Amino acid sequence: MKCVVIGAGNAGRPAARILNYAGHQVQITDEKEMEDFPESVQKTLHKMAEEGVNLHLGLDDPTNIEDVDAVYISPNIPKDSPIRHYLIDNELKLIINQDIAKIMDTAINVDVIGVTGTLGKTSTTHIISEIFENAGYNVWTCSSLSGNLLSEVIVDGIINGDHLKSDIAVLELPHGTIRLLSELKLKVGLITNIYSDHLSEFEGSLEKYINRKLMIVPSSEMIVASSQCRDKLKELTVLYYCSQNSDCDVSGYLKDGNIGIKYKLKGREGEFETEFNLKGYYFENSLAAATVALAYGLKEESIKQGLMKFKGIPGHLEYIGNYSGRDVHFDAAFVPEGIISTLKQFSQADDSDLIILIDNPDSTNPRDKFEIGKVLGEYAQVIIASGYNETTGILDMKSAHEVLEGAKDSDALKIATEDMITAGEYSIKHSKPGDIILHIGPGAITNYEDLKSKMMKGIEEGCKKYS
Repeated sequence: MKCVVIGAGNAGRPAARILNYAGHQVQITDEKEMEDFPESVQKTLHKMAEEGVNLHLGLDDPTNIEDVDAVYISPNIPKDSPIRHYLIDNELKLIINQDIAKIMDTAINVDVIGVTGTLGKTSTTHIISEIFENAGYNVWTCSSLSGNLLSEVIVDGIINGDHLKSDIAVLELPHGTIRLLSELKLKVGLITNIYSDHLSEFEGSLEKYINRKLMIVPSSEMIVASSQCRDKLKELTVLYYCSQNSDCDVSGYLKDGNIGIKYKLKGREGEFETEFNLKGYYFENSLAAATVALAYGLKEESIKQGLMKFKGIPGHLEYIGNYSGRDVHFDAAFVPEGIISTLKQFSQADDSDLIILIDNPDSTNPRDKFEIGKVLGEYAQVIIASGYNETTGILDMKSAHEVLEGAKDSDALKIATEDMITAGEYSIKHSKPGDIILHIGPGAITNYEDLKSKMMKGIEEGCKKYS
């Protein structure tokens, strides 16, 4: 079949690649020229050309297509676009997201565990993988550690044959990826939690955002969810997990350096403990992973070994080291609920201060900087906010000042900077031995290596100047 994909954006590129993988003749069009795309996207487009996709860029008129059988229109193409009328007038088949998902579902011939939610997706994905690996499975893991656009990460894996080398797939499914893969069949679908985020992509509607997350429900053989989601999953059969609560199917607790898990499932119940070396949100995410493993039918010993061996992932409560007497930590929290969870882990002695470095919280969509600043003001003695958006590469000092304005009622020292190098240097200048330096913000996910390098460059320079 001869297919045209209209729009080389985040949905169009993976759609074109998977159609090409399925054996169709594929052309992708966009009004942008190659050089108008970010460098990372240009790299993907060149890879697509090597795979056999015909690139037709710089096309002003999307209806300027001939001799095609079917068309996929990217979601960001306006509903009143001439191309939609062209399809009707020329009786062309419209390829929809469900068609793309069915191709991928056919290609992935192993059980799939899908992980969605607002917070905790990435770390939970990797904890699940660790548990299954300890049970002897060859696991294909796709998470944001491999790339910010998960649909492209998953398509990459299929094209590279990763699914053919695996016994099971564990896939992180953000809201954008869920839209494209709504028909992908899941053995277990996990919803970690749902908080207000990304609403600019949903016309400001929390209900629409929730409904997007819940798109995994019809395609899941089993649903596992945090008790926080209970009111959103009424009248559905769900395995709930929570901490120390008998109303949940699986509950957990921390005790003397161990994690304990008590479960009561259909035809199976028990309780076990194992060594646990992590803290903070890793506890709840480990509880989620254990619930998934129990639902799948794994033995307790595999779960215990997986939880004991898991050491955390980069950018998530990551301890970097001690610099001139200051312990430096690196985290990606950016939603108020997640920020609070992170900050609670850094209890301070009476003479110890908490210095927070935060990159621009907006990433690709606006967030409530004032509310974030208000939260920071309740915990920090020093707040250093960078206006540089580590995701888009755009400097927006207004965002930094909005964060600091939110902390206006706090006695914390408040500093706005243009970059994380300067922020890192100031964190040493305005701290003393025994203090804690903590980075938070979405850049720890979207621009991990570069952001961490810049922050540490500033910290090391600050150590030379001020200690």
